[in-house]
Amino acid sequence: MHGRFAQLAVLGMILPEKYAADGTFGDDFLAPTGTALEVFNTDPVWTGLTFGVIAVLETVRLLETEPGTRANALILETGLYTNPGPEKLAEYKLKELQNGRLAMLAFAGEVAQELVNSTPLLENLSS
Repeated sequence: MHGRFAQLAVLGMILPEKYAADGTFGDDFLAPTGTALEVFNTDPVWTGLTFGVIAVLETVRLLETEPGTRANALILETGLYTNPGPEKLAEYKLKELQNGRLAMLAFAGEVAQELVNSTPLLENLSS
């Protein structure tokens, strides 16, 4: 579950910066610096609402699961894959876990990169 939030967070850092660089939503879409982390200073209400939604989802997940089964978000068992068998299901679970961990590291890297030099991620990648 946290890996899925991290996957969304990676996109949530890159896409607004791309649209700000293109001027799609106007010149003041992001702060003058063009970095996604400036949202904490420029729009704290939406930031608070986003964290509130994540907190509600996490609370619902904790209330709906038993303490020994909280590692499983029941994503693979909901019918996404048609009768994969126990071996294939274990393989899918491992891949999902690895993708989530990679997304967590990617998000941490994005945040660190913006904090180090305060330039947009896409600008750092292109230079």
